[in-house]
Amino acid sequence: MSGSGGSYLGSSTPANSCDTLQFDTQLASPKASVVSQLSVGDTLDIAFATTGHQIVIALWNGAEAGSVIHSLLTQLRNCMTQGEQYQARVLQVSGGQVRLRIFHI
Repeated sequence: MSGSGGSYLGSSTPANSCDTLQFDTQLASPKASVVSQLSVGDTLDIAFATTGHQIVIALWNGAEAGSVIHSLLTQLRNCMTQGEQYQARVLQVSGGQVRLRIFHI
């Protein structure tokens, strides 16, 4: 499912400040071995991938669950580069698809 970033599970909150940045998104390139362990309500860490690129990934117990894409991704990257930290709550798991809410911690 693709879209503009809004969600039937909750609205995105475009923010001028990093501490209020929050949005819902679909996990991109999900890793089946990790996704199979996820349940609604689980919390994942949001980090940069170690590939040298500024790819933002979601981690479950240190393992990559997939990557994060969204219209607010540039703002998220900028905030993370400034030292801000984010997590994601699992909103829905349907087969290999995972819906997340990204939020500041």
